[in-house]
Amino acid sequence: MKLLKDCWVALVELFNVITFSPTLNQPESQHVMQADLGIEAPYIAAGGPVFDPPSHPQNPDEVLQCDYSPMGNQWVSCSTPGDRTCWLAGPGGQRFDINTNYETSAPTGITRKYTITADESNINADGVPMPFGKTFNNQYPGPWIQACWGDTLEITVKNNLSFNGTTIHWHGIRQLHSLEMDGVNGVTQCPIAPGESYTYRFRALQYGTSWYHSHYSLQYGDGMAGPLTIHGPSSANYDEPKDPILMTDWNHRSGFQDFQVELNGRPPNMDSILLNGQGKKYLLRLINTSVDTTFVFAIDNHNITVMSSDFVPIRPYVTDHVVVGIGQRYHVVVEANPKNYVNGSPTGSANLGEAFWMRTIAATGCHNFQLGGIPDERQGIVYYKKDSTVYPFTARGSYSIACSDEPYDKLQPIVSSGWTVKPVDISNLTVPNEERFAVGTDTPGKGEGKPLPNDPFVRWAIGPKNLYLNFSDPTILNLDNKQWNPDYVVIPKPFPEDSWIYLLIWGAAAGVPPSARRTIPAAHPIHLHGHDFAILQQSNQTLNLTGPTNLKLKFDNPPRRDVVLLPANGFVAIAFKADNPGSWLIHCHIAWHASSGLAMQILERQADLRKEMTPQRLKPVEDGCRTWDKWFSNPANLWDANVTFFQDDSGI
Repeated sequence: MKLLKDCWVALVELFNVITFSPTLNQPESQHVMQADLGIEAPYIAAGGPVFDPPSHPQNPDEVLQCDYSPMGNQWVSCSTPGDRTCWLAGPGGQRFDINTNYETSAPTGITRKYTITADESNINADGVPMPFGKTFNNQYPGPWIQACWGDTLEITVKNNLSFNGTTIHWHGIRQLHSLEMDGVNGVTQCPIAPGESYTYRFRALQYGTSWYHSHYSLQYGDGMAGPLTIHGPSSANYDEPKDPILMTDWNHRSGFQDFQVELNGRPPNMDSILLNGQGKKYLLRLINTSVDTTFVFAIDNHNITVMSSDFVPIRPYVTDHVVVGIGQRYHVVVEANPKNYVNGSPTGSANLGEAFWMRTIAATGCHNFQLGGIPDERQGIVYYKKDSTVYPFTARGSYSIACSDEPYDKLQPIVSSGWTVKPVDISNLTVPNEERFAVGTDTPGKGEGKPLPNDPFVRWAIGPKNLYLNFSDPTILNLDNKQWNPDYVVIPKPFPEDSWIYLLIWGAAAGVPPSARRTIPAAHPIHLHGHDFAILQQSNQTLNLTGPTNLKLKFDNPPRRDVVLLPANGFVAIAFKADNPGSWLIHCHIAWHASSGLAMQILERQADLRKEMTPQRLKPVEDGCRTWDKWFSNPANLWDANVTFFQDDSGI
């Protein structure tokens, strides 16, 4: 057999899966959006580097070009199959590469303009129609939005939904000094009213793969999510890229329907697993866009080299599986050299050499599929021959499928500059910029229910109380406030730019003051907007603040990312620099919990933020609020004109 001489063809057979559109008739690769380019003629004349990025789409007709014309003709592309760490080389030995501190330096690209629409769709994702689907551009997942490191993205979102507003969040994008582009209704803007549009504009200072999704209530669980890639350098070499792999759980009902189950004290059951997946060495981009499920990703008999976590390039390490929490992303490389081969010859049966299962396994303790109804983990087949029809007989490896993050000591960031965290004793309550938060559920007091005062619904919380936002009155329009509505759960952090903010978050703790909050042994993927954060410690143990503490913090270049798993009955300690004024949401990315209220706002440097938010910058926000209020004030626009309340969840 000459399998290793053939191109490694990642043909994914879809079992109860839909990946690229609302029908079962699927194209072979992720649909790519084509951008309008805002290129000025003098820059083109300057003759800067223009090239196809090595991490381009599989379809050659959909490849965008990185265009660094503004930088002039002394710069060249320097990425090669033998060295993917380099991106651009310039005069005097200047480089933009994997070692560049992307928080302070980025190349100058061009402006890429996109338009997406929020549509109502009947999504037949697994053979069972879901008539209340909501999609981007009438496809699921939404179209693949791309840019190159240093580009400016200008994305206009039109809302074609009948009864819902919407906002779009660009997950993991730092939004440095651009809070109004973060896409969180009730915080950074009012919802985009049906029939209206809103334009987001921000700079791609990071690189890697992420996703964009609605942040309006539970919309993203109904289909409003899509991949987002910023092309740039890599810490491991590869020959060819594959299109993004979005893994998610799926329901046959709208999240708006199932949220009533959550309010009545039990998490809704999920129905299916969806995958749009797919060596030479191949780049794979893994994204977990789930509502309620952590996944273990693996390809039988193949090693995987992990080279980035979220938007953070890390020192490559080899494993046979990757645990991907909700909202997390990984760039990995898979080599066309299955482990049952020795020197190019198969050591097992012929079948083992031709076909291998690709698995997305629901992690134990981090999913809520019905008892006895966990979907088949074998979500795809990797063939070494394009026309092969051999059925795989490979077995799952012996790795753990427990709910966790990837090993803490493996996530070693390459860029360490600026990430030596100032050591503090966060067990000491006198540290001024340290806060402690218990995650659990709160029972409302008399007259404190939501959405109606006498409602008895128990809700998840992380701050002093559960979050509940007013769509019509976003935080960004109230920056003169000296006091805040308690429902907004605003945590002021007025510290200088060179300071660090420390958060200690636990699911169970000893030696803390008694509280009415009920802690529950559940894991939570915690996501922070506006920042990567350093993970000073992540522990499965109950936090102990009495006697010998079990706090053992790492301050010198610790792992960092924008989503971390808070282990069930454990704790995490995180820190981030106060270098980006904004009101940044931090929340659990289990959609049911976020909608229940497990979120708060970190109001960073309010005085500086108020200066940044000039009347010119706030005008689109104010205009959007006027159109939202006009739409909302007309009962004929609502699903039920006689409804006693419009919003039953936190708003996010």
